[in-house]
Amino acid sequence: MTSNDVKEAIQTAIQMEKDGYAFYQKAAAQTGSAMGAQIFESIARDELVHLETFKKMFEDKLGAEEFDALVDASRKYTQLPVFPKDLEQAAGANPEVDELDALNIAMGAEKEAIDHYGKIRDRCSDDEVCRIIDQIIDQEKSHYRILEGEFSHLKATGFWYELEPLR
Repeated sequence: MTSNDVKEAIQTAIQMEKDGYAFYQKAAAQTGSAMGAQIFESIARDELVHLETFKKMFEDKLGAEEFDALVDASRKYTQLPVFPKDLEQAAGANPEVDELDALNIAMGAEKEAIDHYGKIRDRCSDDEVCRIIDQIIDQEKSHYRILEGEFSHLKATGFWYELEPLR
């Protein structure tokens, strides 16, 4: 993976985390369930933690100034199709999006993020960058497992799980 590939991977990761944060905040605001809102808000906070994690990991590799420049430049990636900007549009223009729809959309987005990072990982030749990408993939898989558990439990029982048992 060349230096430009590393930078593009960082920019993409930054934008995906920003988009994920916005998506989960919107899902939290739109859910009618206090537990559902808590779950979505928790994952939204995780996205901010991921951004901070990326900053620490990549600042060592690139330096603080170059990392900050990449954060600013990530705005050009605002059309990444991983996290939808609009829940209703993602649910096929359905104005009656419910928690199951939001969870299903979120699971699809997390799966796309995992796949995207996997492709970056496949091209990676720098051991340190490869380890960072592996950590990112693990974090996204954790989100997917949480969402999948919530989806299954909500669908089967009509109730949300408590967040702690899923971590």
